[in-house]
Amino acid sequence: MVVFITISLYVKDELSFDKFHPEANHIYRLTTSITSPNGQQTKMALANTAFAYSLKENCPEIEDIVCVNIGGDHEIKYNNAEFKHINIREATPSIFDFFEYSVIEGGSSDFLKSPNTIILTETLAKSIFKEKSPIGEILLVNDSTYTVNGVIKDLPGNTDLQFSALKFSNINGSESLVDWGNYFVYCKVNSEVNDLLIEKIKKLTDEKYTETLKQMGGFKLEHHLQALTTIHFDTSLLADTPKGNKKLIYLFSLVAILILIIAGINYINLNIAQLHKKEKDLSIRKIMGCGRKWIVVHVLSESLINFIIAILISFLLAMMLIPLMNYLFNKQFDHTSIIDQLFSLSIIFLASGLLAGIYPAYKITKSGISGGNGFGRLGKVLVIFQNGISIVMIAGIFLIGKQVNYMKDHDLGLGVNKNQIIAINLPFTQENFPGTETIRQEFSNLSGIKSLAFGSWGTNLGAPDYWMKAIMVTKDEEGNDVQFVVNQPLIDENYIDLFGINLIEGRNFDPTMSSDKKWGVIVNQTYVNTMGWTDPLGKPVFEDTKHKVIGVVEDFHFDALYNPIEPLFFAMIDGLPNYLFATINPQNLRAIQNHWEKTFYDIPFEYEFIDQRFAQLYKKNEKEMTIFFYLTLVALLISCLGLYGLTSHFILNRTKEIGIRKVNGAKTLEIISMLNNDFVKWVALAFVIACPIAWYAMSKWLENFAYKTEISWWIFALAGLIALGIALLTVSFQSWRAATRNPVESLRYE
Repeated sequence: MVVFITISLYVKDELSFDKFHPEANHIYRLTTSITSPNGQQTKMALANTAFAYSLKENCPEIEDIVCVNIGGDHEIKYNNAEFKHINIREATPSIFDFFEYSVIEGGSSDFLKSPNTIILTETLAKSIFKEKSPIGEILLVNDSTYTVNGVIKDLPGNTDLQFSALKFSNINGSESLVDWGNYFVYCKVNSEVNDLLIEKIKKLTDEKYTETLKQMGGFKLEHHLQALTTIHFDTSLLADTPKGNKKLIYLFSLVAILILIIAGINYINLNIAQLHKKEKDLSIRKIMGCGRKWIVVHVLSESLINFIIAILISFLLAMMLIPLMNYLFNKQFDHTSIIDQLFSLSIIFLASGLLAGIYPAYKITKSGISGGNGFGRLGKVLVIFQNGISIVMIAGIFLIGKQVNYMKDHDLGLGVNKNQIIAINLPFTQENFPGTETIRQEFSNLSGIKSLAFGSWGTNLGAPDYWMKAIMVTKDEEGNDVQFVVNQPLIDENYIDLFGINLIEGRNFDPTMSSDKKWGVIVNQTYVNTMGWTDPLGKPVFEDTKHKVIGVVEDFHFDALYNPIEPLFFAMIDGLPNYLFATINPQNLRAIQNHWEKTFYDIPFEYEFIDQRFAQLYKKNEKEMTIFFYLTLVALLISCLGLYGLTSHFILNRTKEIGIRKVNGAKTLEIISMLNNDFVKWVALAFVIACPIAWYAMSKWLENFAYKTEISWWIFALAGLIALGIALLTVSFQSWRAATRNPVESLRYE
């Protein structure tokens, strides 16, 4: 029941994303897709804001729109205090007409109506101002001043559009139609999204982009309306908000239901074993005039009382486990979350208790409990069912662990040890940036630093930087239209050598050549293959023909292994770098930090090792493995309880047989072997049934990864051996007790 409560909370929370907004069913997000003449399609969660305003003006069905940017980490300063890594979005004022945000201070009708205004969430406001009212206070956000004119409650966990603060956005529809920017656009529709509205959007799109599409040479651009309540599970769009995993919901739901079913079947068998002891009592009551109806009511009421007690204990345990649940599921559950589920889940559990009591009641009124010296049909099904599930889940744990280790240890295509490369964040502004040469001189001679390089967004390998991706629309070697997603980070001349990236054709950047700084491009092998080039050197990468390929690097992994390696081209950095990369001896890290703080006393030393950055990408998978491990432990525990109950009943029915065999000279080991034989047989059958199911489930799970481990035979063998070993340990203890019992007691046990 505790498992069922936990998984129910998780599933309910995932399925409720953004449904708490009063207008949720009328809110849609405007998305964009570009299709090349050869059918290649790229979909984006972003939309052009100027087109959105035109849509509002030309479609009466569109009641209003709101534009919200993709946000990011920002720095806030108040007096002498600094607050870093604050998720701040820019939004147009209508956001408060779209989404339900509870206001603590200020009037929502005035929020974001004036330039340089900002709205804070409750936690951020308390962090900055403590108990003081923030209204009217001035904050410095990335060196620009903003006036606080509102405080709202912290956002619930079940919304994708998360933020800690909202800034005024100057978006008003006057933007360029070819400037895609970085904005999500939401539309409030005052009627159903029907074919007529879809046709209007298509017609307006064609009208607005006629000239642009002509220049693109046959490319097709479309806008779509995506329902707000479907966004959380849609993983098909670029530059989108964090996503949920529907497959994981199905998996955890299935496991929770199976565990409840296993427990129910266990309860039936244990109940029957208990009723065996009361069979004479019940028979005497029948003789004394008690009808079948009374016996059925008696058995069912006992079952319901047991379940009511279990329900109370389960909800108390679930409340105690809230911190663990929040850690594993990355949620914000509290006692209220569980109390809200109390009634509905109690009905499910009571119904389970009623069903679990019906069979024993029926059996005792019809045919009695005793009889048979082997497994009943239900007992056989239970052993096969429970052990089959256990084998599948144990195999699943091994595979998840194998895949996570595979991703962590996989060769990234770098010629250096990623454990020794750190990425130092450079939060400089144009005014306080000392220059790359100054920083290089300050740190290149420090003990423990072997090499230095600078890079922009997208150069910190393993970091999810939106800014490095773009849609490339061009022509291949044969003049065919080509469209693909390209990564375009900016680097200096030392970056490729520092990371040990293999240059297979051409040359590296030369800072003394002005043409390299302005027009030089280095592409990866995937880019070359996508373009169909046989001789890439000197090829233009844009239609202006000025940007030309000067080198080709071997493919390397710059993102998680969920995805295949994408096309990439490097250009030389011109302006403020975002990262300083250094190959260091980790033992000298403290000395480097001290020198940084001494040199740039007002700039914090923020860094991360590249290997830790990549490891962070797979934290979610490690948590999934931990959750699955706990679920497997519960399933195994319930299986052991079921086997223990079955064994008790099984051995009880063969007590006289055991006594006779001992009198006739049977050895203890022979009796133990005889009693265990049936269990081993049915566990072996469970293994045969479970293997193809486990293999299929593993194959489907591995489809989520572009680079994946193999499904090894030892996973199944080890899972089967563990299940068999646990079953034998559970059964053998009672078998040994029965086999070593005095045969006289066995013959006189009644």
